[in-house]
This record gives sequence, C-alpha cells and structure tokens, in this order.
Amino acid sequence: MKTLNTSIRTLVLALGLTGSLVSMAATAAQTPEPVAATQQQQSCACFDVKVLGRGPAVILIPGVASSGDVWQSTVGTLQTDYQLHIFTLAGFAGVKPIPMQSWGEGYLATQQQAILRYISEQQLDKPVVIGHSLGGYLALALAANAPEQIGGAINVDGLPALGALFAQGNGQTGTATGDSKPQQNRGGFDPMSMAKSMANNEQWQQRIVADMYRSDGATSGRVMGELMRADLRPQLANIRVPVLTLGALQHGAPYSTPEQVQKNYEKQLANAPTQYHSLAFARDAKHFIMADAPDWLNQHIQQFLAKQQG
Repeated sequence: MKTLNTSIRTLVLALGLTGSLVSMAATAAQTPEPVAATQQQQSCACFDVKVLGRGPAVILIPGVASSGDVWQSTVGTLQTDYQLHIFTLAGFAGVKPIPMQSWGEGYLATQQQAILRYISEQQLDKPVVIGHSLGGYLALALAANAPEQIGGAINVDGLPALGALFAQGNGQTGTATGDSKPQQNRGGFDPMSMAKSMANNEQWQQRIVADMYRSDGATSGRVMGELMRADLRPQLANIRVPVLTLGALQHGAPYSTPEQVQKNYEKQLANAPTQYHSLAFARDAKHFIMADAPDWLNQHIQQFLAKQQG
C-alpha cells in the first residue's frame, strides 16, 4: 500500500533549498556544540513577531520555510476580537537564522523554550497557540509539556511523529532518500511541483516557493531532520488543555487515500486524552489548509476560541 512516502521524501529535500539543496545526511552530521541553557535563552533571537488586535492573546506559528503571512486570512478573521502574536521562526522566510552552535538540545527544544519565555515576558494570560506543520508540532509539544502556561492549542496539519510515518511507508530509517546520496544528483526536483503537492491555489504555490527561497537552507534541512527523529506520541498523554487537530485529507494524494490519511492521524494522536483532544478534517485541502479551505479553517478556529472564552 502506497503512503506518504514519496511526498515526505520530496518535502524533506525541498525544504532544504535556498540556492542549493541541503542533504539530510550532510546536515545530520553537523552536530552543533551545546551551550548552557541560560546562555542559549539570552542569546536566542528565535523569531520575529508582529502583534495586531486587542483581546485574549493568540499565538500563530507557521511551518518550516514559511512566514507568518500564511495566517493572513485567519488574522483578518480574528483581529477585531483577539490580540494576535504572529510569528516567523528564525531561519525562515528572511528571518535571520539562529547560529547552530546556539541550538543546544536542538531547534525544536530551543523554540519551545523561547515561546514560553515570550509568553512570560509579554505577560500573556494563557494564550491559545495555533500552529501549522512544524508550528502544529510545537503547539502539541506546548500542550503536552507546559499545559499550565497556555490556554489551548490548535494543530493545523502537523504530526507528532513524522519519522514514524516515513518508516511505516518506507520500511526503513535513516536518510530521507534511503541512502546517502542527495537526490538532486539523481535528476533533481522542481520546487514548484513541491508547492503544487502542498496547495491547490496557484497564488499560494508561488508564495510557498518564494518563502522557500528566502529561507536558510541549512536551518530548513536540519529542522526537517529533527522532525523526522522527534516523537511526541508518549507525551501526548500529558495534555490537560483543549487541543484541536485539523487535518488535510488530500495531503497524501495520490499516494494515500483520504481514509488512509485520516486513519494515520487518528493512530498518531491516539495517546491524547479524548476529553481534551478533538479532530476535524478538510477533505479537499492539501497541506496548506489556509490556501485550499480558508473559510473552513477559520470557522473551526473561531469556534474553538469561542469555547475557550465561554
């Protein structure tokens, strides 16, 4: 049975691109020397933030090689009722990367710490964290690891264990292509084809490619490597705040049916307590749900936020 195997391979490779492709094997070998946690926190310019609107705080986090502009339609829907903190993570879409020697335990851990520090410094009262893809992973991680500091989380087409999905489809672990040779040496790839696999909307396809080229290739490649190794599934049992996962059922097309994609989501998120976690699926959307089903996405976000305020 074919799965998301081919899509994941292309995703891992494509997001390692600025002017050239970053090999997962090469980036994995470049392990930064750890620094003290306090030094890491003080020196980390981990994201750019734009703040709009008034009301209860909501944090919006995009994915790998994406800018905060992916939330444009959501911002337009929410900004009259909420204070929106719109992130673009370091290394992506023109934001200066974090020096790799400052990554400490890794990019994912560094960002979790930085987001919690931001919440504390800005004196945000249990904000809801909404994330797409990598941002969805971070939203789940915060809900599992720091439920006392946030009011809830919305995971937009992110997975707690991306590598497990790849291993399931490929029957092996290790480098993204199954060997140590960068795929561009075997014929290359077209970044626009990659964008088309993640969104149906043509304008969004152009935006995805533009953000990809404005991103730091080394950061993108290493972060995808971390996501391939990460596994939040055991920690999901610790969730004690409302969490909503919004999945895109066309993300695996044509390699997986919508039913297979939904089953995988349900399997990966099975450890999340059902009294806190719920799922909904956009049947006709690819990975960028905000591109293919913005009204559906924003309706679910509004309903979730309204319940938290009620």
